[in-house]
Amino acid sequence: MRLTLRTLIAYLDDVLEPNQIKEIGKKLEESSYASSLVDRIKDVMRRRRLTAPEIEGAGSNPDANTIAEYLDNTLTPEIVADVEKVCLNSDVNLVEVAASHQILTLVLGEPATVNANTRERIYALGPIADEHVLGSVAPGVETAPNQNNTTSEPGQQPAQDPLRSSVPAKDPEPFSSRIPDYLKTKPLWKRFTPYFLILLAAGVWAGLFFGDPTFFSNQDTSTQLASHSQDNQVAPIPVPADTEQTETGSAENQPVTTQTTATDGQSSTKTPQSAPMDKKPLAFDAPPPADAENESVAKPNPTKTPSVEPPAATQTVKTDTTKTKPLSTPPATTAPDKTVALNTANIPKNKIPQKIELADVPEKAPAAQIESENGFFLTRAGDKREFADKNDWVSRSKVSPIQAGMPVASPEPFTARINIPEALCKVVLLPGTAVTYEGKNKAAEMGFKIQEGRIRIEASRGLNDAKNAAGPILSIKVRNELWRIELVTTDSVCGIEIDAVQPSKPGEALGDNSYTGILYTYSGMIRFSDGKGKVQTIDAGNWMSLSAKDRAEEKIHPSGQSKPLRIPRWVQPDFNDNSYLARRSIAAFAKELNDDQLVSLTMPAITKDLKPNISDLGTKSLVITNRYQELVKVLNEVDHHESRITAINGIRNWLSRDPENGKLLTVALQEQFSPELAEIMERLLWGFQKEDAQDRFISGRLVEWLEHPHVAVRELAFNYIHQLTGRPIDYSSIATPTQRRSTARKWFSHIEKHGSLVEPDPAAPAPQK
Repeated sequence: MRLTLRTLIAYLDDVLEPNQIKEIGKKLEESSYASSLVDRIKDVMRRRRLTAPEIEGAGSNPDANTIAEYLDNTLTPEIVADVEKVCLNSDVNLVEVAASHQILTLVLGEPATVNANTRERIYALGPIADEHVLGSVAPGVETAPNQNNTTSEPGQQPAQDPLRSSVPAKDPEPFSSRIPDYLKTKPLWKRFTPYFLILLAAGVWAGLFFGDPTFFSNQDTSTQLASHSQDNQVAPIPVPADTEQTETGSAENQPVTTQTTATDGQSSTKTPQSAPMDKKPLAFDAPPPADAENESVAKPNPTKTPSVEPPAATQTVKTDTTKTKPLSTPPATTAPDKTVALNTANIPKNKIPQKIELADVPEKAPAAQIESENGFFLTRAGDKREFADKNDWVSRSKVSPIQAGMPVASPEPFTARINIPEALCKVVLLPGTAVTYEGKNKAAEMGFKIQEGRIRIEASRGLNDAKNAAGPILSIKVRNELWRIELVTTDSVCGIEIDAVQPSKPGEALGDNSYTGILYTYSGMIRFSDGKGKVQTIDAGNWMSLSAKDRAEEKIHPSGQSKPLRIPRWVQPDFNDNSYLARRSIAAFAKELNDDQLVSLTMPAITKDLKPNISDLGTKSLVITNRYQELVKVLNEVDHHESRITAINGIRNWLSRDPENGKLLTVALQEQFSPELAEIMERLLWGFQKEDAQDRFISGRLVEWLEHPHVAVRELAFNYIHQLTGRPIDYSSIATPTQRRSTARKWFSHIEKHGSLVEPDPAAPAPQK
């Protein structure tokens, strides 16, 4: 197949055969001119202010008929060459040909939708009578007689009209027989059969469910439930006072444990009591600290009460003669809702915990490769790439090896997978995730540094492995925190979600509090160590907070946000979003990308796409690759509200990662905006806190910015007013100036009445001047 302009346009509109598409793709890889022409066609299709070709005069060639014949491929090769030459020399003619081909592809490729009422009205008119068809054309106009037969001989029949003689004498077929089957109304039984089957299935299921005798059983099954959940309990369960008698009455049917305390010459026996059911077997004891791997974990401390009792019927503990306190179950030190999800193993007080730190020079990590499950992924371009800076990225769709210290990302809406055969695990990058593959450190042989997003770690063990073999161990680094994640069992699957915390005042350094995170366990068992002597075990179906503040306060569940009711769906193995919107976004965004393209050259053009969803996806790709200069341009040049909001959140997340990013933002804003507007944008991007809403001057400036000429300033001011006050605001940043002024006057009246956007807290001390 020849690589012509028409074949390129057909290739972009996806109307060629699979073998032809493969052939054109190879030619595009070999020809730099053809690939640049594809980029040019995409660019002119996005440009809004291109005029239409002249239909007359000197610049009117080629005309509309010639373009139509060119699209139908009916012109001679000489004329085709002339048409393509005109199109390549003029963006106006090029966009006309490309847009016309795209419109025809959409119209001819999809069936036309006819309104049901219109279709029924047309067919209800019925067939036209033959007399009307063969009669006069219009009222009052007579049909001219046949000039060859103007008169008839006496006794001779007049000549018949040949048109009338062609009409069959038999009755026309019924109208209903000429209606296609797909236009006929379905019988009543065909329309209601699916609903009847659904109701029948629901009735059968309800009968089986309510017919189960165990559903209405009142017998006590607490003993059975406790025996089945013995492996999942991680801390003592407090027993209510009103149930002690019931448990004592049924103690004769339960195993009895007798404890004997041996002294230098005396022995005492405790009263038999029910065996504790909230203890795990020795195989599930809390793991030792990270720095105590060479020490014996089975040797108990003679001066302390052991925290785990063996499952034997009798236990003998040697103590001093002066300390003969009976052995008892240690009381729970945390609330019940904090002990269901994990175990906490504290290191001995006489030993200083060893902090996990990265090695000075990253060593070689196990071989790994990354591939996309449904589209493209992004990798760092490198210094040797032409036209690329040190922070540039490239888009790829083929399997690629990754080395230690190599950043990779999975832009929305794509999902990427990192396979590590030597470590026997798989790491899945969910859409909108950026990580760096790390080398060896003190926590593990390899790991990942998560910038932002969600990852899923799955243990992949072979069938010949031992059932009790240990799972893989990885290190996870977030900002300055380094953790160790151990997949204890071979079927362990966990998910880690990291979100950035945005600043609330200029120059704010959040440090370790610049992120929030949650660790989910879908199956198996996960052992988490933060490198400070605490090791925590999270069983299947539970989660814990990874935020530095929550871990310091020993909070299991996330603070400041609602606790998730269940494990999210994205943590499940082989999760795939097959919704219609997801498939449509993947197909649309994949058409805009090609292999080995620089993000700095392709994504800024995609952000200016006429479709808001495509523009938003391009902006999100700039966010996860930290292209803050292009994000500042989005605030000034892109017309879509969704893209501007994405750019604002991306810049604010980027500010909290490094204190030096504030200086870089100042330079970028001054290059894009005027000095006055750059100062306003910088103040708005740093954010505001509750105390600012209680200040009269700052409140007045925020309301004043609701009428600012620049749309990004209006959007930022509106978001902060809504966030600080918590009140609904009838305001739109793209409304008319009169409507915006009306909203601003209402808020000015509110400030005059209350002194600020939010009334000061009377209990709070007044700020010192």
